[in-house]
Amino acid sequence: MILLSRIVRRVYRSARTRFYRFISTAKVEGKFCAVSPVLCDGKGKVRVGKGVTFGFIQDADFWTSYTFLNPRNADACISFGDGTTVCNHFTAVAEGPGIEFGKKVLVGTGVSVFDSDFHDVDPSNRCSGTQKSGKVVIADNVWIGERVTILKGTRIGENSVVAAGAVVSGEFPANVVIGGVPAKVIRNI
Repeated sequence: MILLSRIVRRVYRSARTRFYRFISTAKVEGKFCAVSPVLCDGKGKVRVGKGVTFGFIQDADFWTSYTFLNPRNADACISFGDGTTVCNHFTAVAEGPGIEFGKKVLVGTGVSVFDSDFHDVDPSNRCSGTQKSGKVVIADNVWIGERVTILKGTRIGENSVVAAGAVVSGEFPANVVIGGVPAKVIRNI
């Protein structure tokens, strides 16, 4: 019975992964390991370096979630450096200057990254399409904890750690622990 269960799980996982790759519309440059399904949807590009992995089988949401990479317009790009690992239920939406992950970045479950506000805050301009945007840059060897939200214009320096549940906006130096809502530097590493 255990063997049959393993076979069914493997077939189901493989079918989901292939289906999401089939329905993806964004141009993908490079190859990645999709442990869980990855949907690359949009008019822009997704660039991946060597050894990039999406999904983790022993993690929460593995059987019910997928990675959503959404470069919405033709100029938008979401890029991942060599050796980056992204856990389940990850969302990256680029509508402006893009989102860039460095090499060997570790991304926890339920992380969301956005390079735009998508709407103006002023109610009279909310539907005009004049949103603010800013490139998101996560440097090499950064560890991003669970349920983190990273907003437009954020820059995180190399070797830094982002604590679980943080809402990150702004520029942060290398070798620090970042946490809170809104996020701030908690201590040096």
